[in-house]
Amino acid sequence: MKAAIVFLSLVCLGLSAPQPRKPFHDHFSDFVNLILEESEHEMEHLNGHYLEFDEFKASLDFMAGRDFNSLVHEMEDLPEFKAVVEFLEGHEIDITYYIDMFNDIIDNLSSGNGKRHELSGINMSAYIQDTIALLPKEKLAAMYDEKMENDEEFKRAMDSLQSEEWQEIWNALWENETFKAEADLLAENGIELQMLLTELVAIFGQN
Repeated sequence: MKAAIVFLSLVCLGLSAPQPRKPFHDHFSDFVNLILEESEHEMEHLNGHYLEFDEFKASLDFMAGRDFNSLVHEMEDLPEFKAVVEFLEGHEIDITYYIDMFNDIIDNLSSGNGKRHELSGINMSAYIQDTIALLPKEKLAAMYDEKMENDEEFKRAMDSLQSEEWQEIWNALWENETFKAEADLLAENGIELQMLLTELVAIFGQN
């Protein structure tokens, strides 16, 4: 009988104990997985079309090269960039996860074929715009609303990105002359940071 009581007590303690928190990048993966379920084949076709264009391939080559790697390391050394990373990690957003994911996307871009798409252009910015057009916006927005309503950690992280503190940190980065020069260099190679940010917002179904 004592053994049964002890066992029951342990079960009750287990049920009442705080449950493991879901890391923010797992939430992000939920959005990415939804996109893949709904739009993966369309995106593969889109990749194939853009890989026909020299302008697009030049951007990919730049991102795979030493100059891009050096530029990223220079950014990481900026105090303002470090402040961005510190803020995000302080709100459970692990920036290294997204950097690794970005690298995987670049590495895994491969040729594809299939039905033709109406394309917005021939460079990286046009590719991002066309990728956004393929996203299942309503389902992504519904997932976002559900998480905001039911997951306190997710809501806290997203709310932090609307805070005055975040805006001050973010604005300070964009006011840094070195960072602006690096952003200009990226743009010269077809990589516009604002377009990447627009796509990030779209992944959450928020534009």
